[in-house]
Amino acid sequence: MLLRIRQIFGFVTYYLCFGYYLLLLPLLDPWETSERFRRRLQKTARLSMWAFGVTVEVKGDKNLATDTNTIIIANHSSWFDQVALVGSLDVPLAFVTNAKYFKYPGLRRVLHKMRSVPVLGRDIAKSLKASRETLQAGNWLVIYPEGTRSSSLLPFRRGAALLAKQTGFPLQPVLIDGSGNVLPRRKSLLLVQPGVITLTILPSISKPDTMSTKLCMQQIQNCFSEQASKLKTRTEEQTNGPQLPATSLQTTGINDKRTLRDAVSSTAASIAAIQTTDCSQDERPESSNNASNTKPTQNNATQSNANAQTDLQVYPVDINALQPTNRLGMFYFVHAMLMTITSISLSLSPNTWLWLLGQLLLSITFIQWFAILHEAGHKTMFRTRWLNQWICYIAGFFALIPGDCWRLVHAKHHYWTGWQDLDVTTETLVPRQLRGFERLVINVCWRLWIPLFASLYRWNNYWNLPRLRKILQRPRQKRLVTTNILAYILVYAAITIAVGASTMITTIGLGLLLSFALQDLLILSQHTHIPMKLSEGESVRPFTPQQQEVFTRSLIFPTWFARIILLNFDAHGLHHILPRIPGYHLHQLQTRETLNCIQWWRWIIAAKTVPGEILLFQNRDDTGYHF
Repeated sequence: MLLRIRQIFGFVTYYLCFGYYLLLLPLLDPWETSERFRRRLQKTARLSMWAFGVTVEVKGDKNLATDTNTIIIANHSSWFDQVALVGSLDVPLAFVTNAKYFKYPGLRRVLHKMRSVPVLGRDIAKSLKASRETLQAGNWLVIYPEGTRSSSLLPFRRGAALLAKQTGFPLQPVLIDGSGNVLPRRKSLLLVQPGVITLTILPSISKPDTMSTKLCMQQIQNCFSEQASKLKTRTEEQTNGPQLPATSLQTTGINDKRTLRDAVSSTAASIAAIQTTDCSQDERPESSNNASNTKPTQNNATQSNANAQTDLQVYPVDINALQPTNRLGMFYFVHAMLMTITSISLSLSPNTWLWLLGQLLLSITFIQWFAILHEAGHKTMFRTRWLNQWICYIAGFFALIPGDCWRLVHAKHHYWTGWQDLDVTTETLVPRQLRGFERLVINVCWRLWIPLFASLYRWNNYWNLPRLRKILQRPRQKRLVTTNILAYILVYAAITIAVGASTMITTIGLGLLLSFALQDLLILSQHTHIPMKLSEGESVRPFTPQQQEVFTRSLIFPTWFARIILLNFDAHGLHHILPRIPGYHLHQLQTRETLNCIQWWRWIIAAKTVPGEILLFQNRDDTGYHF
C-alpha cells in the first residue's frame, strides 16, 4: 500500500514539475536563457527522482571531460535513463531520440529547448547535420547506440563514431546500471520502483582516426558487455557466493568501491586498446582482402559479446532441461492428424454448414502442420532423429513445402537473420524502386486479403528449383531438393488424378485459401518493416542468436491457440535467441519479454493501414510506422 502511494505521489510530482518548470515558467520568464532552462530541467529530474524514491550514484565523474563537450554513449534499458542523466550530470545535455517523440506538443517544446536531435529514419545526413549543430552549440549529446530500449545489450550502431569522426568531438562511454529495475521497458510511470541507479563514467575516447567507425563501436560494445560480466562475477563472489546470473547489465550490482575501481581500470585499459589499435585496413570495405583480414577479429569479439549476454540472461527454468521428447512430439502429431481427418470428413459432407465448418477447421489445421514442419525442420519435435526427418516430410506434404527444401533454406535463414540481402527468405524484399504494375498488384492483394505473399514465399523459397540449386552449393543438397520437389509433385499429381480435380478443390480449396491468408499475416509479422542490415557485397559475419532478437517481431496470441496450434511459433524473438529449444517448451520462458512484441490483433489493424509496398519494402525507420 505504501509503495502504491509513493508511486502515485511520484507520478503526480513528475507531471506537475514538468508542466510548471518546463512549460509554464519559460513562457512567463522574460529573462529566460538556455542556462536557466537547464537548471529547471535538472530540478525537475531531481524532484521527480526524490518523489519516486530513486537515487543516483555517479562513479568515475573525474573522467567526464571538462575542457570540451562530448558525445555520450550509454546503454539504454529504461525511460528513467534520461532522468538519471539529466539529474546527475551538471552539463547541458541533448539527446538523439526517435522522431515520434517530437509529435507531442509539450515534450516537443522541451526537446527543442534542449537542442535534441530527432532520428529521421534513413535520412542520416539530416540527423548528422542536426547533431553537429547541437555539439557546436556547446551541448553534450547523448546517443543510445542500440537504437532502442532493451533488457540486454543489443548490437551498437556506428552513428556515434561517425559523428565523432566528422566533428572531432570525443566519445564518452557511460554505463547505466539499475534503471531497468526502477522502471522496466514498456512499464508505466505509475509502476516506478524505488531503487538505486549507478552511472559509471568511463574514460573518454578520442575520435576514431585509425579505425573504421563500425569496428570502433563494436569494440566499445565489447567493453560494455565484458564490464557487465566482470562486475556481476565480482559482486557475487563478495556477497553470497555463486548465484543465478543477472538478467542484464541493468541488474548488475556495484556494492564495493574497490570492485568499482578495478572495473573502471579494466575498462580503461580496454578503451586504451581501442585508441591505439591500428585498423586502417578496415577503412576500405570494398577490398575483399581487407575484409577477410578484419572480419574474423570482429567475429570473435561478437561471439564473446554474445556469450557474455547469454551468461547474463536468467530464465524461470533451466533451459538445458528443455529437451525434445517423443511423447510431446507424438501428441502434437496425432492431434494434427485427428484435426485433418475431422476437417476433411466435414468438408466431404453435402451439408453446406458442415462443409463450411470443415473448411474453417482445415485452415487452422494447415497452420498447425506449418508449425510442426518448423519444429521438425529444427529437429526439435522429437528426441529421435529419424522421427524428426519423416515427420518433416509428412508435415511438408500438408503445408505444401517440400521437407528437405524447408530444412535447408530455414537453416540459412537462421544463420543470416539480420542481413536482409543475405537471408534467402528476405533478400527479395531488399528496398528497391518498384514498377507501377508491381505496386498495384502488391497493394490490391494486401488490401483485399489475397494471400500473394504466402504463395510467393512458398514458390520462391521452396519450389523454385533453379534458385535453390544456386543457393545450395553442395552436390548432396542439390540432389536432396531436386528429388524432394519431384517426389512431392508426383504425390500431389497422383492424388489429384485419383480423386479428381473438382473433388480436390471442393474438399480443400477454401480451407487452403483461408490458411494462406492467415499465414500471410503470421509470416509477414516476423521480419518485415523492421530495420535490418545490408551487406551490399561486403564480407560480413552473421549475427549471433542473442543479437538476432532486434531483427524479429513476436505476435501475442491467446494461450490455447499459441500452445496447441502454433506450438509457440508466435514467440518468434525467443525462438531466434534459443533456436535449439523445442517450440512447445517456449511458453515456460515467456516471462522473459523480448523486443517487438505486440498483440496479434493490434498488429493486423496497424499493418492493414499501411500500403503493402511500404510494409514489405521499407522499415519503420523510413516510414515512422511503429507497430
